[in-house]
This record gives sequence, structure tokens and C-alpha cells, in this order.
Amino acid sequence: MSAPAFRSVKADSAEVAALKGKTNLASESLSSKIISFTDEFFAEASNLLKDSDAVFLPEEFTDRGKWMDGWETKRHNKSYDWAIIQLGYAGSIFGFDIDTSHFTGNHAPVVSIEAANATEEEVRAGKAQFAEIIPRVDMNPGSHHYYVYEAPTAVYTHLRVNNYPDGGIARLRVYGQVVPQTVVSSANGVVDLAFVGNGGRAVACSNQHFCSPSNLLLPGRGKTMGDGWETRRSRTPGHNDWAILKLGLPGFIDTFEVDTRHFCGNYPPLVTMHATVSDEDVPPSDAQWTEVLAGVSTAADTQHYFDATGPKDVAFTHVKFTMYPDGGVKRIRVNGRPAQ
Repeated sequence: MSAPAFRSVKADSAEVAALKGKTNLASESLSSKIISFTDEFFAEASNLLKDSDAVFLPEEFTDRGKWMDGWETKRHNKSYDWAIIQLGYAGSIFGFDIDTSHFTGNHAPVVSIEAANATEEEVRAGKAQFAEIIPRVDMNPGSHHYYVYEAPTAVYTHLRVNNYPDGGIARLRVYGQVVPQTVVSSANGVVDLAFVGNGGRAVACSNQHFCSPSNLLLPGRGKTMGDGWETRRSRTPGHNDWAILKLGLPGFIDTFEVDTRHFCGNYPPLVTMHATVSDEDVPPSDAQWTEVLAGVSTAADTQHYFDATGPKDVAFTHVKFTMYPDGGVKRIRVNGRPAQ
């Protein structure tokens, strides 16, 4: 079976901009993890999954050699190295960024990627059926290599990254769309309709100067101010910033959580929520938005809980979160009952 059709694209292309609007299925923030590997003598395979960009520290060494922020195997492999990644959530893949940043005399010269849809137990037991989805491609030193598919792939849970014959890769970004295998709910049964693990995603925003609105839908409460959504300061009277979230599970909204953790001098003084029904990823400009949370105040570094207003018999597909006039928020939860 041949790999799905794909092409290489330039970093400044519209295709890459679109890719970066997707979910990184291999993000450590989604609890992606390394299942197994052949070797990580110089640097750990888990570095592939870091959300931060790779860095280079010229004076940093370990007892095994130069410290590198990526996955680096030892030299002189007579075969090839590989690492198996369990994606944070099962999903369909739109494209990749295979990043060799800072690996200049020690990068992996050739890489291929295989994928499987299997349980962790099947993968660990060697029973998973992997299929090639990126055939062998040449790598350049210290570079991002972007690949996009002509059409999204099938749904996968695991990847095997093959490194021929050995060397280093800084990061692997796996841009795609979560396809929920089960509904993710909290310990007390609450369903966040917008949660990334339920297929939710940010599809539009007014501004993302400091960090992306996609962070609003991540698990947990984050580590720093850098993993929320923050806009630039506005100087225009009457300004507001907004983000549109497409619910992974269209449904009936009951409550909201707005979390401003780590945002202490830059949280929004006032926020609102509106909701709509649309078949489009981004609702059209003439979409009818219903207020489901009137203007409410927020405080620094606080989890806020609000009851939704508006109709209770409408299965909404999108919510629009608006900050007045600007600022930063860590997480948004849209709790409710899935329509199906």
C-alpha cells in the first residue's frame, strides 16, 4: 500500500499557516509520549514532543557529549534508529513539521514516518500494523521540513519515526484534527464540549500576538502565562478581542469556566460569550450569534464559573469568547450535554 499523496511546502507558505491552525497531535500538552525507541544515547526521544522551540546552549555538555534539545542517537548505526510515539488523542493528520533545528553536523539525513491505529498494549506487544505515511525524505541540517497531505489521512493513534541511519531530530509537529474515540468527561461526568480531546478547536480570532487561542482548549491549567491566549495591548476606545471556538461535540450549553491562571496584570476586565449554529468551520459574517453569557468581570489568576444563559434547547456548534478590551486567559471550558 502506497503512502498518501503529500508535498513539501515552504515555511512562509499559506499551507504552513493553515497547518499551524490545526492541533499538534504529538504535543506534550496532550500527554503524548514515547512508547519505545532503539537508542537515545545523546538526547532523549521525548524531546521530540516538547511544545517549546528547540534551543542551543553552546557551553552545555553532559557526561555523554554535547547537550542537544532534541532526539539524538549514537553514531555508526549499521541499520537505522526509530522511535514510536503515542499521540495524545487519535486523529486525522493534515501534515508534519520535521524539525532539525541546531542539528548541523549531526542531523538525521533521511527520515520516514509510519502510522498505526491500535491500543497501547498492541503497540507494546508488537502486534500493531504500521503503514508508511511519509516515505523516506531527505533532511537538511538546522531546518524545518514541512509536508502537507492532499487530503487528511485516516485516523491514527501511534507513529513510528524512522531515522536513517542515525543522528538528531529536534522536534516533530503532527498537525491534525482530533477524532474522539470516546467522549472525554471529568471525574464527576461533566463534558466540556470545546475540549481539544473531544475534537474542539479554535478556528478564528481577532489577534494572537503573544500566544494562540488554541491553548484555551488544552488539558489542565498549564505551566506558565505562555500557554494561554494573550492579545496585544489595545489603544483604541471601545476595542475588544475575540476567539471563535468550534465545539468538538455540538450540544446544549449549561455552564462555562473562564480561567485566568498566571494572568495577573493582563487579565481581561470583562468577558462575554455568544453561540451559534453553523455547518462551516468558521461561521459566515452574517451568522446569528446568541448571547449565552452577559458581560461578567474577571479577576487575576482565578477560575471563574458561570451559568449559561439563553436557550437550553439549541444544540450549538460554535462559541465566540470576547474580551473587553484585551488581555489574556488560560483556559475556557464549555460544559454541557452532547447533542448525540
